Amino acid sequence: MADIFKIIDRFDLSTQRTVYMLKMSKGAVLKLGTLLFDLHGNGFKVTGIEMGTRCWEHLPPSEELPIGVLLESVNGADVEGAILVKELSAVNILFCNHILYPHRVDPDYEDEYRAAEGHNCALFSYEALADGALKLYGQSISGLTIYRGWMMKPEMYRKLYDALEEKGIYLINTPEEYGRYHLLPGWYEDFKDVTAASVWTVGSKKEDVLQAAKMLEGSYIVKDYVKSRKHEWYDACFVKNIQNTSALETVVNNFITRQGEDLTGGIVLRKFEPLKQTGFHEQSGMPLSEEYRVFVYAGKILAIDDYWGGISGSGLNESEHRWISAIASRIRSSFVTIDIARRADGTLLVLELGDGQVSGLQQLSADEFYRRLQK
Repeated sequence: MADIFKIIDRFDLSTQRTVYMLKMSKGAVLKLGTLLFDLHGNGFKVTGIEMGTRCWEHLPPSEELPIGVLLESVNGADVEGAILVKELSAVNILFCNHILYPHRVDPDYEDEYRAAEGHNCALFSYEALADGALKLYGQSISGLTIYRGWMMKPEMYRKLYDALEEKGIYLINTPEEYGRYHLLPGWYEDFKDVTAASVWTVGSKKEDVLQAAKMLEGSYIVKDYVKSRKHEWYDACFVKNIQNTSALETVVNNFITRQGEDLTGGIVLRKFEPLKQTGFHEQSGMPLSEEYRVFVYAGKILAIDDYWGGISGSGLNESEHRWISAIASRIRSSFVTIDIARRADGTLLVLELGDGQVSGLQQLSADEFYRRLQK
């Protein structure tokens, strides 16, 4: 079983050295001289181990409590991301299975399953998990694992994470990290300077939404903590004048009714930002804009692709790539997506963040995605 060391905090000493606080996977052992790797292949030797106020030079620390370690870089690089491992090998991939044929992958993930052949791949039943049971199929896996499948509410993700951990399988993002970037209130405060102004309710009572709207002006988007109904732009998403109570009430009612059991958290009112328009969606008629999906893996950009197809990131200049890299450096999770859009005035803003495990590839091909992940 692969040992996993999760960085939960880091702080600098007066000696200009950094102490990394690690939470270890069950059964993991760490000693002085152990060589660890981050997910980009940078190597680090353990030169000090501390638990509380005592140093342990010979006894392996317990995985039950976080421990502090000093690391010496092998190749001069800083630690990238929040996960360290003893053996740097390709992570496992966990897919949802076919609802009728449990040993087959979900049809919507067939291309990814084929492209991920360089990894050990397992399947699980989404439906069984919803009923409280973990059922695994395919290859036997252990150690660090990326889930690629349907969105799930944070409570369900925690069930999956805990059930897999009991089998020695560790998803790349903890339940806390999943909730932080899957739900808008989790990430908004850290990125409010680069995204649209937002307010939200706890729960979906229409009266609370109308009360929250009283202090707002202008055009707004209605969504929940995770998703909007952007393809129903004019009757379940966009409110031209937030002070038009009748129009707001209609959109909110439509949104709540149509989301049904899929509604997550509460209702979010997001200030509408005029974007550089590129056309209209063929089916829904919603306005399309210049948008990009950015995959961030272990603190670095894995891929940038055009959200709606056509330009594959070529519309971004060098300074904008640096801006996106700076945004990515704020992330406190190992696998996240950032959706970026261009305003009508030419500047960029963050539209959404999301857990990378449940984010679609959009126009990025499965072959290219897994090629980059393997590299």
